[in-house]
Amino acid sequence: MLGPKPSSVPERSAYEWRRNLQPEDLQKKAKKMRSDEQTRKWLEPSERVKAGFEKGDFVWLYIPKVQTGLSRKLAYMWHGPFRIDEIRDDFRVKQKVKDTGYRVNPWVHISRLKPKVVFPKRPTVEVDVADNDDFNAALLPEDSWEPDSSNDVFEVESIQDVRWVKTARRSREYLVKWKGYDDPEWIPVTQLNCGSLLYEFNKGT
Repeated sequence: MLGPKPSSVPERSAYEWRRNLQPEDLQKKAKKMRSDEQTRKWLEPSERVKAGFEKGDFVWLYIPKVQTGLSRKLAYMWHGPFRIDEIRDDFRVKQKVKDTGYRVNPWVHISRLKPKVVFPKRPTVEVDVADNDDFNAALLPEDSWEPDSSNDVFEVESIQDVRWVKTARRSREYLVKWKGYDDPEWIPVTQLNCGSLLYEFNKGT
């Protein structure tokens, strides 16, 4: 095995001390993280109730069972929504499951619930308008909703060549020179709107 030669106990080097301490430090950190995560899970049910679970709220219910033949990885575990009918304490609520089609125990642990919709309160902004503000919307010009298509149409100056291309099926492309542009480009026949030029070019070929 490659590496520094181990020294005796009285002469233990800093390298050996750091090498032995590092795994212990990582284990302590991992243990603390697991403990903090478990504590968070224990406190979460009570926090959810404090956040606003009340009688009449709609919630989603987590059901870990999967229908036979379905993949657990792709199955949707949240079902409902159900209406909260009664809150017994910080950990149990009664759902209204009658006439919902679900055969589940109406009393469930709060950790299996999540609110159907949670929207933050919308901010309200008060606009102060001065008394001397003479802005009048009636004086603004009317909007024009007619599209300006004159700048979207390019005029074909000449057709210089033709070729056959095969994609899904054979089709023709024409080498087109646009009016006002120097470089010609290949355009499919379906995108051209110059029937007279096409007729003259095909007649000449």
